[in-house]
Amino acid sequence: MKVRKFLNGILAIAVAGLILLVSDLQNRTAPRIKDFGPIPADSVMYAVKGRNYKIGLTYFGPDPTFDMTMRGLWDGLKELGFVKDSNLSVIAQHANGEIGQLHSIHLNMDNLDVDLILVTSTPGITAAISAVRKHPVVFTMSYTPLEAGAGKSYTDHLPGITGVGSFPPVEKTIDFITGLLPDVRRIGTVYNSSEVNSTKVVARAREYTKTKGIELIGNTVVNSSEVYQATFALCMKNIDAVWITGDNTATQAFHGIVKVCRENRIPLIVNDVDIMNEGALAAIGIGWYKTGLRTAPMVARVLNGENTSAIPIENYVEEEISLNHDVAAELNIQFPAEYLQQKTDQSTPKSYKMCLLHFVDSPVSEDAEKGIRDELKNLGMSGGKDFILKVFNAQGDISVLNNIAGAVAADKWDLIFTLSTPTIQLCAKKITHSPIVFTNVGDPVRSGLGESYDNHLSNITGISTMSPFEDLVILVMESMPGIKKIGTVFTPGEINSVSYMEELDKTARRHGLTLVTSPANSTSEVTEAAASLVNRGIEAFTQISDNLTSSCGTTIIKVAYDTKTPYFSYVGKQIDQGAIAIVSSDYYYAGIDAVRLAKQVLEGKSPGDIPFRKVSRSMVEANKKAMDYFHVRVPEKYLSK
Repeated sequence: MKVRKFLNGILAIAVAGLILLVSDLQNRTAPRIKDFGPIPADSVMYAVKGRNYKIGLTYFGPDPTFDMTMRGLWDGLKELGFVKDSNLSVIAQHANGEIGQLHSIHLNMDNLDVDLILVTSTPGITAAISAVRKHPVVFTMSYTPLEAGAGKSYTDHLPGITGVGSFPPVEKTIDFITGLLPDVRRIGTVYNSSEVNSTKVVARAREYTKTKGIELIGNTVVNSSEVYQATFALCMKNIDAVWITGDNTATQAFHGIVKVCRENRIPLIVNDVDIMNEGALAAIGIGWYKTGLRTAPMVARVLNGENTSAIPIENYVEEEISLNHDVAAELNIQFPAEYLQQKTDQSTPKSYKMCLLHFVDSPVSEDAEKGIRDELKNLGMSGGKDFILKVFNAQGDISVLNNIAGAVAADKWDLIFTLSTPTIQLCAKKITHSPIVFTNVGDPVRSGLGESYDNHLSNITGISTMSPFEDLVILVMESMPGIKKIGTVFTPGEINSVSYMEELDKTARRHGLTLVTSPANSTSEVTEAAASLVNRGIEAFTQISDNLTSSCGTTIIKVAYDTKTPYFSYVGKQIDQGAIAIVSSDYYYAGIDAVRLAKQVLEGKSPGDIPFRKVSRSMVEANKKAMDYFHVRVPEKYLSK
């Protein structure tokens, strides 16, 4: 009898469990939202005291519109108690202006520990819908979220996504152009036909221009490298004006559009007010700062656990008109009185136009960029207001870097930052009319930038990050008494890498050590190069810092762990990746130091009169878990630093 009761009880539990399992199927196919406990209805938009939040941010590529939208978003979240770099951390990744990279970026972001994924751009929404499964998604800075696949309507949308769309004032834009240019008969535009936001806007504009007796001529592109030629081809078709809507691909190469229009004296009108000052005649469009502000409460609600399925998508547009009087004077165009009475750019204070060039994504370049941005902020300069910082990244491809340097050379900048030896070498050859401040360069003299730190090229100054070789060699010898042979992977194609390798070799010889080196010219060669060092009998890695090996640091570290070969490094971020100890130039401070030189340039001092400097700070850190793994004891004096 007892056995029967027991079995009946087990059966009841199993049935109940099955019911719960089936009832939860829908929840298990929707994005998981962390359960932080009950949240009072009147405070759902405000940050909970003592809680830390994390956002994964994805974007098409750096541009002023994105900067302005984010400025509004962060300001709005701050008012709600979510303070960036305090109780709110942000992991950001961008596609470098290539649509094809968006899917993999969102796949990667979906595997990170974040509370939500914040998506910007219409192509980004499409990619997020196909790739994101584990997190709620909130979008902003999109013309056409529904066409991107977010839903059938603003209220009937996919359960895992919501956000703020901003469809541009297309008809008003055409009326604006005809008001400025009464004789206009043919308008040209460039856009990426793979961007559904652009195809819809252009289709709507084509319908409206027909009613006005105007022909709209469109040239389509696949990527940003085609934009210049497409614009040039337009100007050969007797057009009266060029209009660029918020096409992400065209915006990434906007400097090329400006150049062609200026050379052909063709008026350029845009829908993105935030890029107007780069050389357009006028803009009628969306105030993206206000869009960012409008998105902040929605982001806050999702951060605090509200389900995206319960939040309708919103369309919000704060229309703005901006006129560029300098370009109007160049083209001998008089603005109609009705537009002069509206708010224009005349009251806008000086906003510096700057750019930043990466060769490849790496911990050291990321640290330097953060130092640059933080020091600009420390100087009281606000992105999108006091300056525009356009970021380029060659993703480790020297041919792409060459194209970027050429495009930057074709434009006029108040200041150019470069974050590696390859970038400054190419820029030094191509750019003479804009001031350049470099950082993350080991040996600027050997890189061809001058005869000495005081006697150098007239438009260039910057910060050397030559590694403290002596300090790490001594640390290794004190940690591994009797060591005789150390090793490093280097990159023959990078002058800084060769210089670092030679300096480390000299330092090793002075201390009676043998340095074994192994070359790697691409990411695919790094593993083999590291394994070669182990096979040649090194007793420890002492890895130098260059663009290739820094971006592939985890690859070398894996070889070290697999072979139980102690790993020391000159790259600060590798202490968290498994290095026993690092002695490194502080690349974050290299960014700060670069801005301090840039400040002198912006105040009117010639870069040629500013000597090169070495980075002002270095770092020493040790990893106790790594010490235990490799059975290596770093002296206590280093552990206390």
